[in-house]
Amino acid sequence: MKTIKLGYEGDEVIFLQQALVQGGYSVVESRVFTQEMKAAVIDFQKKHQLDADGIVGYRSWEALLLNGYEAGERLSENDFTLIARLLDCELAALKAVQKVETGGKGGFFAPGKPAILFEGHIFWNQLKKRGIAPEEHLAGNENILYPKWEKGHYMGGLREYDRLEQARKINREAADASASWGMFQIMGFNYVACGESSVESFVNAMCESELKQLVLSARFIKQAGMLPALQNKDWAEFAKRYNGPAYAQDDYDKKLVKAYQRFL
Repeated sequence: MKTIKLGYEGDEVIFLQQALVQGGYSVVESRVFTQEMKAAVIDFQKKHQLDADGIVGYRSWEALLLNGYEAGERLSENDFTLIARLLDCELAALKAVQKVETGGKGGFFAPGKPAILFEGHIFWNQLKKRGIAPEEHLAGNENILYPKWEKGHYMGGLREYDRLEQARKINREAADASASWGMFQIMGFNYVACGESSVESFVNAMCESELKQLVLSARFIKQAGMLPALQNKDWAEFAKRYNGPAYAQDDYDKKLVKAYQRFL
């Protein structure tokens, strides 16, 4: 959705008016962003702990779209449509990312247990960032703590939580920051780009619902600068930004193209 403010004219204003009315505000329908609408927006922003400036940007649109919206147990077509509208990207493009990241699986291993993958080499660095010497905790923790990436330690599925809990005994924050979470597999250390104030709040949000995981993923895509690539279906650029420069080794961009074409 475009950022709009007082005096803006366009279809987005009609959508804003409808969202405000649904939220309990009495606002006259108009294609022009009026002073009346600005006052309602400011009130809404204050009630939702947003910057109360009367400008409807990304986070205000997100709050307006989700206000009163009930999340189901699994993601629905309406959920995808809502977030695609928020990102101003094609529905098929957003679905393609979810398909490739999850292989079509859901965002939870079990109730309250988001899909995760624990990364021991990230844990090594996260401990160091917190002034903790990883070498001092190596004995007995070789399966969760190592300086370079190793594939052999992955256990997969719910057993990844055994590794996570083992790491949490050393330092909970560093452990949670060292796992990828949810259906879009976002690393915990990216909590700020997901609009969360701490690793803990990030993890709690990921535990809420698949829709919440999708919302945080959308924030991440926007804040990390990947949205233009997604909007333009520049899959190589998106893959590089999302999975790093080695994306081509796994044909990540080609997988995205294939998934996108299937959703058209």
